[in-house]
Amino acid sequence: MNKLTRVFCCLALFACGNSNQKTVIVPAQTKQGTVDADSILAKVNVDSTLMNTFAVQFDSVNTLVRDNKIDKVQAIKKLQNIFPELQTAYDRLKPNEAKKDKWIFPVEGYSSKAIGGTRGEGYIPTGYNYFEGNKHGGHAAQDIFIYDKNQDCKDDKTGKFVNVRSVTNGIVVALEQDWDSASLLRGGKYIFIYNPCDNALFYYAHNNEVFVNVGQILNAGDTIATIGRTGLNAFKKKSPTHLHFMKLKLDKDFYPKPVNTYQDLLKAETNYKQ
Repeated sequence: MNKLTRVFCCLALFACGNSNQKTVIVPAQTKQGTVDADSILAKVNVDSTLMNTFAVQFDSVNTLVRDNKIDKVQAIKKLQNIFPELQTAYDRLKPNEAKKDKWIFPVEGYSSKAIGGTRGEGYIPTGYNYFEGNKHGGHAAQDIFIYDKNQDCKDDKTGKFVNVRSVTNGIVVALEQDWDSASLLRGGKYIFIYNPCDNALFYYAHNNEVFVNVGQILNAGDTIATIGRTGLNAFKKKSPTHLHFMKLKLDKDFYPKPVNTYQDLLKAETNYKQ
């Protein structure tokens, strides 16, 4: 393998891997007339750092929105600063990304038959507003249920925890890993993933264990958590164990508006293996 080949192999591994990866080994010199490996690596590092920085910023803003500690006007201004930068850095880092990802069903081992209600009727956007945080109304999401009669968060058939997978490619931009039964937080242990190609946020709530970190770059199908019963209402006995899955499409002003994902979930790939 020549030097140039090794350079691009290393860069490919860096770009596709976890954003927490700190170093990439490249040759110290390149042949005359070839791309400067150090320059490429420097740009990759800059874009990775930028994505991590703006992901952390969104996490902070999202927490303020969640806890009703920031008004709508201030929050929108911050989102208008954050998301264009995320898009730009992601496009440079992954320039060949498809504009429309093929969806992977978010609950491993299950299919659209596990979606609550009939034909997606569980989606009720009326009353939902992202900027109302933990006090929002409506149910602008699809709930996907697992077989868990004894409510131990494990599949009754396999006796194992059920993995939650990222539906699309994207960046982890917010999450909550701590929750207890005294908390009033409705989403429990949640994850927000931003897909720059679709300019949309994907929300996965009520998880048992979260495996990802803010700023981490994901591919569709990556395992991000296990299904749980965390959250004010999801913890209660009357609530069957499920994943709360929501898509928020950002409009031209970067205002997050809910979208019914039912038809996309019907077409999502269920036999995906990592």
